[in-house]
Amino acid sequence: MTDTVSVAAVGLGRWANVLAEQYTKLDNIDLVTCFTRTAETREEFAEEWGCDAEESLDAVLDRDDIDALVITVPNDFHADVIEQAADAGKHCFVEKPISINVADAKRIEDAVDRNDITFLCGHSCRRVGGIRKMKELIDEEDVGQVSHIEAEWANERGLEIGPDNWRGDPEKAPGGPLIQLGVHQIDNLQYLLGPVKQVFTFGKPMYTEVENMTMTQTVLEFEDGKQAYLGANWTSPGVFFINVYGTEGVMFYDMDFSNWSNSEDTDKNSTLVKREFEEWTDDPDNRQLRDVDIEMPINNHLRDEFDEFARAITEDDVEPEIGARAAMRNVAVVKAAQTSARENRPVTVEEIIENA
Repeated sequence: MTDTVSVAAVGLGRWANVLAEQYTKLDNIDLVTCFTRTAETREEFAEEWGCDAEESLDAVLDRDDIDALVITVPNDFHADVIEQAADAGKHCFVEKPISINVADAKRIEDAVDRNDITFLCGHSCRRVGGIRKMKELIDEEDVGQVSHIEAEWANERGLEIGPDNWRGDPEKAPGGPLIQLGVHQIDNLQYLLGPVKQVFTFGKPMYTEVENMTMTQTVLEFEDGKQAYLGANWTSPGVFFINVYGTEGVMFYDMDFSNWSNSEDTDKNSTLVKREFEEWTDDPDNRQLRDVDIEMPINNHLRDEFDEFARAITEDDVEPEIGARAAMRNVAVVKAAQTSARENRPVTVEEIIENA
């Protein structure tokens, strides 16, 4: 194989175009063809990005000049498409979440392992500069020992959901905003603090005609005893923040959500501030605090994940950061939260995985 990976885009909605805007600018990826069931949509995509268009998924998989698929079909179709692609020897990038349930995630993991393909799930959020910097500072104990993190991701999508929208269906979008927004923060939290052990969640539909939850609040306990709060809701304008609380300092990260899709600009419109003791004294009344702006790397979270995907295919020493197992655990946390809200009890992640 050459250093350039030839890809086919499968599923051609809005996000497929957002991703194509980024990976087509990479030297190590070549967009060759595309497929979706609607002929007009695939023709428009092919014209926009200068690639071929196929009339079926089988036609894509039959092409010897295709190394990998970029998959953005609806979440409940991920497992079927990835199984077919893996059995045809094609590497797979799939947009998050890996699936809508743990059983499908296990199917995907089995297909990846059985066919020895490269697989990456698009949890790009952990790649933004602020979260990378927070991880570095946590590992260096720059804010002491971390005890708690609070995270929020919200938008107003729930106010627009009608009864015929798949997001309003608890089966197709389990947990509502948890599976669409919160799963990004779940990945971030497990990246920063390690595996989640158990969760307790409140959630319900608010300001909507659908039965699915549009507002959720989740408390998470990690395997090492640390804790976090996660808010995920579809009932307010775009909000994204993560606050890290340590014994010697606090970090406040805020992202301008309107720049999420423009991944060249995401980090340029984000802030990271550390609150620390200006000088430690034995007298609590004389301990002064100061806020310090923390310099963050300027990354391109979408382009970076595709560069890694291509290098993992062509280079022996590169492993995808977010493979099937890590992506499966993110969904398991979502399902644990959904179960907790329904049954009004704490739910362990292992319970969800074992019962899948």
